[in-house]
Amino acid sequence: MKFGEFVGKKKRNAQKQLGIVKEILSQQGLMVKDHLEDEEPYIFLHNPNRGTQFEGVRIYKIGDFVCYRVQNEENTHPYGKAYSLDIEDMFQDIISDDDYDQEKAGQEVMKSVVEELRKFFDKSAAAEKEMLAGEFDRQRDPLGKVVISPTGTDYANNVTNTNPRNNY
Repeated sequence: MKFGEFVGKKKRNAQKQLGIVKEILSQQGLMVKDHLEDEEPYIFLHNPNRGTQFEGVRIYKIGDFVCYRVQNEENTHPYGKAYSLDIEDMFQDIISDDDYDQEKAGQEVMKSVVEELRKFFDKSAAAEKEMLAGEFDRQRDPLGKVVISPTGTDYANNVTNTNPRNNY
């Protein structure tokens, strides 16, 4: 197998798997746009929570893993931490239970993936709301001004002489 064939095969596999994830999310009423024909295929899941700072998440493959990252707008690059969607591990965990066949386990995995992404959006919206409301290290004085509490060391008051001769 030539290197070009290897890369082409990986891209086709990624497109196929991401297409399945797109269908799962779409069937659950989430708005998904595919970019499967791009150089690096991905799908974009729109944030169902309105009024937040980011429009959605990019879902893509990193090696053998399906991951997602925050993205401001559909056609921009993602930023921040990449979170893994352990779809295969979820399936193996569920199928190992005697009560599940492959079809039933697949349905449970679909629910779990959608639930995980919805929780991510909900937690992100709540954190953003707290931050904008001034809950992180901010207090209001009686005049209504915002006062930011210092959380680090004030290095301006710690000037030291680094010349060893002057320390005697």
